[in-house]
Amino acid sequence: MKSISGILIGVATVALSATALAGGPPAGAGERGKPEGIACQQAGISTLQALGLLASVAKNGIEVDGIGVLNFPTVLELHRTNPELFQTGGVSVIVDGVPIPATWCD
Repeated sequence: MKSISGILIGVATVALSATALAGGPPAGAGERGKPEGIACQQAGISTLQALGLLASVAKNGIEVDGIGVLNFPTVLELHRTNPELFQTGGVSVIVDGVPIPATWCD
């Protein structure tokens, strides 16, 4: 697994670009032809909604165990670029003082 600090540095310095592919879903396509990271991002948003935390996280960010508080745009970008962080064995987020291991993108 990539180091989280290295990923965060990469996220801060690398601009994303999209490439359209003709004739089928994009490389790395997951559920229903969406890139794996988009499906992961949607799963994370659904998890936050189910926990009643989406508005709070969108406004204040979310605490990631061992990293600190990340703002919502960074969290969304990490879901798209590094969905493995949000699978079993990835990061844990802190909710009400309790670490919750990421599993929503399994």
